[in-house]
Amino acid sequence: MFFKKSLEDRVEKAKNDREELNKLIQEYKPFIASTLQKKAGKYLQYGYDDELSIGMMAFKEAVESYDKSKGKFLNFARQVIVLRGIDYYRKNKKSENTVYLQGNYGVENEDASTVMLNKAMEEYKHRNVNEMRKLEILEYKKELKEWGIEFIDLVQVSPKQERLKKTYKDIARFIVQNQDILHKLISIKRLPLKEIEKSICINRKKLERGRIYIIALVIATIGDYELIQEYIE
Repeated sequence: MFFKKSLEDRVEKAKNDREELNKLIQEYKPFIASTLQKKAGKYLQYGYDDELSIGMMAFKEAVESYDKSKGKFLNFARQVIVLRGIDYYRKNKKSENTVYLQGNYGVENEDASTVMLNKAMEEYKHRNVNEMRKLEILEYKKELKEWGIEFIDLVQVSPKQERLKKTYKDIARFIVQNQDILHKLISIKRLPLKEIEKSICINRKKLERGRIYIIALVIATIGDYELIQEYIE
């Protein structure tokens, strides 16, 4: 249905294909915005907020620097975007956001892009996976609860059939890439069924049955969860 090529394959292609690079940046604008919005503490709009231009440049930088052997691209891109956001807030003396962001990542005053990228790569490479998974699951459970979803519900509704699981994953990715639908989902905390049906040919009942699983996948994708999708598998 969607995504015949993996995102990682597309990123590799985009390193030497400007058209593919531009397509990726456009498709993942909602991902860029959601990553920065969590750190900025406000809703960001293209054409009004400089942070989003910084985010797109950071996404481009992540594409150009990505090493496929290190894991999922979005995990790495998220770190680069956040680090660029930190540098932006520091330069513009937005003290409230700067304190919050620096408190999480400990970025000092040096302003070297190579240092920031190396930091992202090192953090990604050296994290203790088991400990990180435990922390992520706890945080994920907490966020699911805010959406009215208990973690045990997610376990119970996870599709058994691989084909159905792939269908729901494709829908979740479609939502993440569609800024209007993603924004509505976040606003109402419900799956916008009508909007999805207009774009995707899928049985309404099947969509309704998968709503919890789809929402959980979207939350995992746009949140700071590097290992949750692997856990959901």
